[in-house]
Amino acid sequence: MNDRGHFLLGLCIIVAASLVAFVPRPQSPVPPVGRYQMSGVPGHAYVIDTVTGQVWEDFASSGQGSSDSDFKKPKLK
Repeated sequence: MNDRGHFLLGLCIIVAASLVAFVPRPQSPVPPVGRYQMSGVPGHAYVIDTVTGQVWEDFASSGQGSSDSDFKKPKLK
């Protein structure tokens, strides 16, 4: 390979590396830290979505079931 071939090969490598470095990559959506807050007392719990204001409530005393059917479901869709 002559000097011109080496130059073209080096130029192609630099261009390819530049394309790889500067092409934007898709980002996975990540919920903001602290979006969901939990609070409760023994037998009673709340999950609060601080963005939408939605509240999930779960109350379970002995011999009783959950009061909110969505409480244990995933919060992000």
